[in-house]
Amino acid sequence: MDSKAKIITAARQLIYQNGYEATSISDIMAAAAVGKGQLYYYFKSKKDIGLAVLQQIVAEWDQQLVHGILAADQPAAPALTAMLAWVLDFHRQQDEHYGCPIGNVISEMSTKDEDFRVLLDQLMTAWTTALAVKLQQLTPVIAAKEAQVKAQTIIATLQGAILLIKVHQDIAPLEQAVNYLRQSVLQLEASR
Repeated sequence: MDSKAKIITAARQLIYQNGYEATSISDIMAAAAVGKGQLYYYFKSKKDIGLAVLQQIVAEWDQQLVHGILAADQPAAPALTAMLAWVLDFHRQQDEHYGCPIGNVISEMSTKDEDFRVLLDQLMTAWTTALAVKLQQLTPVIAAKEAQVKAQTIIATLQGAILLIKVHQDIAPLEQAVNYLRQSVLQLEASR
C-alpha cells in the first residue's frame, strides 16, 4: 500500500471512530506511520484528507448499493431485501458500534462545510432515488412523490436504528428495524 492509500485508510478509520473534527493531522500521521512531509506531499490540508476519505466511501456506496444492489436491472423485492442485508451485515461485522460512516459525517459536517454537504447530499439523493424506483417497481400504483417519501422513511428508519445501536452498543435495534422493514416490503409485495 502506498503512502497516500495508507493516509486515507488511517484517516477513514479515525474519522469513523472519533469523528472528523476530533481527528487531528497528528493522529492520522501516527496511524498511517507517515511523516509530515509525506502527508503534505499528497494533501494540502486535513479537509483534503477528509474529502478524499468521503469520496472513497461515496464511490464504494455508489458502486455497491446504488449501481449494484439497487441497479435498474435488479428485481425489486430481492434488491430491497439485499439492501437491508447489506446495511445489517456491515454493522454485524463491527466489534464496536461507531454508527454509520456516512450518517456520522452527515450529522457532523453537513452544516459546517459546503464541500462535505454537497458530496453527502449527492449520495443520499442517489440512494433515495434508486430506492424509490424499486418501491415503484414493487408497487406500480404508487406515485413517484410517494415513493420518494417512502424511500426517505426507510433510510431514516435505518439511520435511526444505527444511532440506537451506537448508543446502546447492541445490534438489536437495527435487527428489529430490518425485520420490520422486511415485513413491510413483503406486505407491499403481497398487496400487488
